[in-house]
Order: sequence, then structure tokens, then C-alpha cells
Amino acid sequence: MLATPFKSVNLQNKSVRRILRAAQDLWTRDGYHGASLQEIAAAAGVAKSLVHYHFESKEHLLIELQSDWSHRVARAIRARVAATPPSAAAAFAALDQIWEAMVLTRAQFPFAIELWRQSVTSPAVRDRLRAFDRELVALYVEGLSTTLGPMVKHLAVPPPRAAALIQAVLDGIGLRLFLEDDVAAVRQTFDDAKSLLVTALLPGGPR
Repeated sequence: MLATPFKSVNLQNKSVRRILRAAQDLWTRDGYHGASLQEIAAAAGVAKSLVHYHFESKEHLLIELQSDWSHRVARAIRARVAATPPSAAAAFAALDQIWEAMVLTRAQFPFAIELWRQSVTSPAVRDRLRAFDRELVALYVEGLSTTLGPMVKHLAVPPPRAAALIQAVLDGIGLRLFLEDDVAAVRQTFDDAKSLLVTALLPGGPR
């Protein structure tokens, strides 16, 4: 039986923005299972029926919240690197911005675990999660092209493969950040990963 895909969501819609903000606030405070769609609707100041109009399920709302967060981080990074000449240092700075965003939202890591769990039994969640994964890889490919400029052609592997590697590393860092109380220790691991990535991906290392 084919999965019915989730419908697309208009992230520019004011009601959608209010629902997303309310979901993020409540789930960060109370946990994914600690706040219902009814409570999210009340916090957003909308009817529950409007939440269901935009989002087909609680899982659908969660994954769109994750996608929106990723795109907001990407927009912030674009704005900061726009005036910086392409270089490995610019790529380092972009990764540092991702780190800062991960630290600020470390309490939300269980959201990702919840999505992975739901994807085991829900084909719709699994398909949207795979689409979200492709969105992330595309964002990293764009980030590599923007921060490295012409140097991107000299990567040891094609940009999509480099982006997939970066994504896998950041997923692992995110898990360590959630489990480990010592943020400084995780930061050291993150810095080591940055150095190894640049050494492995860019011939000649940092420039």
C-alpha cells in the first residue's frame, strides 16, 4: 500500500507561523508528548481545526517545525557569509554558526528521535523525513558552494557526497550534545571534526 504524502505547508502564512512558534515553545518546555495539538492551538490563539487544516497530524507538525528551523538557520548563515570572501575560513565560520544553533536548541534533540521512531510505523512520516533529509543535504551543498566559491571544485568528493558526510557528522555531534552535560567537551569534538573534514575534503587543508 502506497503512503499518502503529507500536503505542502505554506510557511509564510501567519497562522502557520503562530502554530509553529507555539509548538516549539510548548514542546521545548513540556516535551513532545507533554503538549497536545489542542494545547498548541490554544497557545497559538487559533482553533484546533485550523491546526488540522494546515498539519495533517502531530508528526506532520513536528517535521515541518524541524524543516523550518533548518531553513531559518540557513538564512542566518547566508546573511553573515554574504560579505565574506569564499575560503575554508568562511566554511569554518558557517559550521560555527550551526554549532551555536545546535547549542541553543539542544533540548529539542528528542524531536529528531521521535521522528525517527514514528517513521518506523508511518510511511507518510518516513517519506517526509526522507524529503527533509534531502532538503538538508541541498542546504549543505549550497553552503559549500557559497562559502568555498571556486574551491568547491577541488573537494576530494563531489559536493553532494561532502554534504552528506557533513550532515552525518553533525547528526552525531547533535546526539553527543544532548547526552553530554559538558558542552565544552562536545565543542572540542566538534572542532576536531571540523579540522578532519577540511583536511580530508580540501587538498592542502585550510586556506
